[in-house]
Amino acid sequence: MATRDMNEWQTSISQVVSTEAEETIVVRGHDLNDLIDDLSFAAMMFLMLQGRKPNPAQTRVLDALLIASMEHGIAPPSMISRCYASYGTSIQAAVSAGINAFGDRMGGLGEQLAKAMVDCLADIADGPPPDDATLQDRAAKLVGEIMARGDRVPGYGIPLHGADPRAPKVLEIAKQQGTFGLYGRFGDAIGAELAKARGGRAVPMNLDGVSAVVILDMGFSWRSTQMFLLTPRSVSMGAHFLEEQEQDSTWRHIPAKQIDYQD
Repeated sequence: MATRDMNEWQTSISQVVSTEAEETIVVRGHDLNDLIDDLSFAAMMFLMLQGRKPNPAQTRVLDALLIASMEHGIAPPSMISRCYASYGTSIQAAVSAGINAFGDRMGGLGEQLAKAMVDCLADIADGPPPDDATLQDRAAKLVGEIMARGDRVPGYGIPLHGADPRAPKVLEIAKQQGTFGLYGRFGDAIGAELAKARGGRAVPMNLDGVSAVVILDMGFSWRSTQMFLLTPRSVSMGAHFLEEQEQDSTWRHIPAKQIDYQD
């Protein structure tokens, strides 16, 4: 197999034109100034990641997802940005540190679910919409395999709530706007199978799971899932950093009396 020449760079994302006759920035084939007139931030994000403009319904749903994902209290990433503020670091250091805190156990569960869904439905995703029974069978198989490994089904349940209060609203908007499709239906089927496996106890989809089904139904790659958490949450971490600075805190730490020292 031929090796790519690492001295050559290729992109279909943007082109910067700077000549005596023209000063232009072209993004996905569109003049950036035209996009400034035409698109919202959510729509621009859609264009950047998919290479095409969204329709109004897709823009509304993506905007709802980004808003829902922006803030969730002094959770670990926001706590980290506040600690950084108390240490006298820069806002970019604080936000990047908070983003780096997201991993497989926090923040990455939506991506895990999205990949599992894509893999499970790979042979039928491009054909006629499968019936409910087919999706239920696929969901039972997926849930069974995950639980047999001793793992939790990613994208369902949340430690801070009995049920994630953000998830139903985003799904409601997706249904209202007509973007709720195959993966949304599959997400519901997985939830039903998970409840059966738990003896009838519901384990509702959380916002990570909602992110997975919403972005897949709108044609995004499963690899992009975390972008829809990291992008809005960076605003939250910046806000927490600035508030901590205004509070003039110094050296956030764990008091020694709260640490159990063991021999």
